[in-house]
Amino acid sequence: MNRTYLANHGPDLTNTLTSMLLRWLLLCCLVVSGPLLAATGKSSGVDAVLLIDSSGSMAKNDPDKLRVPAAKMFMSLLDEGDRIGLISFSDNGYPVLHLTAPGSKTNARILSSADRVSSKGVYTNLHAALAKGLAMLEKEGKPGQEPMLVLMSDGKMDVGDTDEDWALTQKLQEELVTKAKERGVKVYTIAFTEASDVDLLRDVATETGGLFKLARNDQDLHEVFSAIFESAKDPDMLPIEGGEFKVDASIEEVTIIASKEREDVRIYLQTPEGKKLGSDDASDKLKWFLSHHFDMITLKNPQPGTWKLLYTGGKNHAYIVTNMSLNHSPQTPSLKVNEDMVLETWLEQDGKLLDKEAVLTHTNFYMEIQVPSGETARFELMDQGRDGDKKAADGRYSTILAYENPGSYQINLIAESETFSRQKTVHFEVQALPPDLAPPAVVDTPEPEPVTKREPVAEPEPVVEDVEAVEAPEAAANEEEVVDKDGEEAEQPEKEKMGLGMAIGIFAGINILLGVIGFGVWWFLKRRKKGAEDDAEDDEADEEEDRK
Repeated sequence: MNRTYLANHGPDLTNTLTSMLLRWLLLCCLVVSGPLLAATGKSSGVDAVLLIDSSGSMAKNDPDKLRVPAAKMFMSLLDEGDRIGLISFSDNGYPVLHLTAPGSKTNARILSSADRVSSKGVYTNLHAALAKGLAMLEKEGKPGQEPMLVLMSDGKMDVGDTDEDWALTQKLQEELVTKAKERGVKVYTIAFTEASDVDLLRDVATETGGLFKLARNDQDLHEVFSAIFESAKDPDMLPIEGGEFKVDASIEEVTIIASKEREDVRIYLQTPEGKKLGSDDASDKLKWFLSHHFDMITLKNPQPGTWKLLYTGGKNHAYIVTNMSLNHSPQTPSLKVNEDMVLETWLEQDGKLLDKEAVLTHTNFYMEIQVPSGETARFELMDQGRDGDKKAADGRYSTILAYENPGSYQINLIAESETFSRQKTVHFEVQALPPDLAPPAVVDTPEPEPVTKREPVAEPEPVVEDVEAVEAPEAAANEEEVVDKDGEEAEQPEKEKMGLGMAIGIFAGINILLGVIGFGVWWFLKRRKKGAEDDAEDDEADEEEDRK
């Protein structure tokens, strides 16, 4: 059974990504649970509230207010079945837009609300922001809608009093996060810089089933909001390679997020016939939203064929409306280090499994995985009744994944043929093992080596790694004790059994050897005695012959 194993600790990703293991019992459990996760699916729409930091420090970290067009992009990607709200926060939370559904009469009001976010606040009250967001969802939310909050901040809890900061942080973790979980509210969090309370924001997202993203600079914001949209809405997408994407007749609409390398770059769109379109060609069928670091382009009833983005740089996304989609399970993976996951994907047409042999025979299914270090690798998905696949040739393609390191992962699931292509992007966090289950700690040296189980020897001699290791004999002794205790004590009973068996074997062997030696001595003496008697008889015969 092939098992794709993801590591993140070496330059050669290919060598660290695959391993072969036989875990039939675990596989059976995972295969049974997979369809149950897929059956849950996504709700018909979301009630999303953006909680955007408006403290004074944002003027330094986001001087061009790029969080505003990024928020507008997120708002524009939602459809009429969704609703969007916005709360600006600093010392407190201030509702700017109550939950509103997109539409021809409301779009202008929705987008203008993002322009009202300032950078004039004095403090950063994360507790107040989350509390106001939950209150808006409780008061204005509709049954059947999936509630979610998107919390973005560039700082830590700060209300001007250290003791109060600590108390509010505790209340946020113990009360507000618990309330969000009880109400099924997913909280997606964005740390605008590494100076933000990264640990707190990550924990809030993880506890509520949301997604944490770090925007290292303001230019990353549209990528971060794209990832949150993909995680929350699970949209159908088209893979884009070299700026090209393939449109088929079943696509009713495509929305492209095209990244720019510089603000002065103009992006163009080339039709299958070679015609070049730009923002000046905007119409009812072609909408074009310009921003510093991305353009958002929407095509209605696009012409089938290969389209191409010109002069774009960085990552691009193409979201589509279609009746032929790519589905997958699990929908929202939640994993810990070294846990296995059966990843399954399949095509659907009008909501039904597409299992036509004529279509699938000419369609390739594969996945592209991005690990926390940013490295990527590609793997084929199979429908052969193995590697996590329940039944061969049933239209469902699977593999088994495991993750060696904690952090943020992204998987692009892709189905591609000569006439069409589909993509789904899955974002998720792999959690580290709890401290009580983590491997034993090693000596804190500049170049730590992994602790490995060693066989006991009579007189062990320490291996000197560097000067610091020599100057810390007590720490090294403690490390040796930890390894012996955690790594070998558990096997002591087995070693005792092996020692007893060996002793019995040696004792029996010695007895057998002594028996063989005794028999040999007896046989030798007997032969010697018989030889002497024969010689005596011969001598007597000779003497008798002489007398005659």
